[in-house]
Amino acid sequence: MASSIENNNEKLTLKSSDGEEFLVEKHVALQSTLLQNMLDSDCSSADVIPLPKIDARTLALVLGYCKKHADASSSKQGELNSFDSEFLKDMDMGALFNLVLAANFMEIKGLLDIAAQKIADTIKDKPHQEVREIFHVENDYTPEEEAAVREENRWAFEGFP
Repeated sequence: MASSIENNNEKLTLKSSDGEEFLVEKHVALQSTLLQNMLDSDCSSADVIPLPKIDARTLALVLGYCKKHADASSSKQGELNSFDSEFLKDMDMGALFNLVLAANFMEIKGLLDIAAQKIADTIKDKPHQEVREIFHVENDYTPEEEAAVREENRWAFEGFP
């Protein structure tokens, strides 16, 4: 009969889309509703759980977040908030997008919320040209078409250049 200490040390292997494997403690993996549901329904009977939509770099970030949140006690909420802010502080937009996609796929609500909020804060109060650059959106309007759209929807552009 396994002791509860052994159960707490149980590990899972997660495999990223680019083939890298991560050995992770089960209580850390259970921060993900997707993984929790897979384990509860025995969908993960394999030795390795593939995560085909998440690359190794992003999965390492996700697991770092999950480990910190799994190991923190509820009395350390301020410490977690500080960690979350620092965790995302210097992250580039591409990494943030990948993190949002991974958090959504793995169903990690807290991570999804803070990553999406960081993106929203980044584009807040920026002119549309700058937002286009951030999201790599090409302006496919001719100057004449853009002027016509601005005129038709003047109310939407009030206060913006």
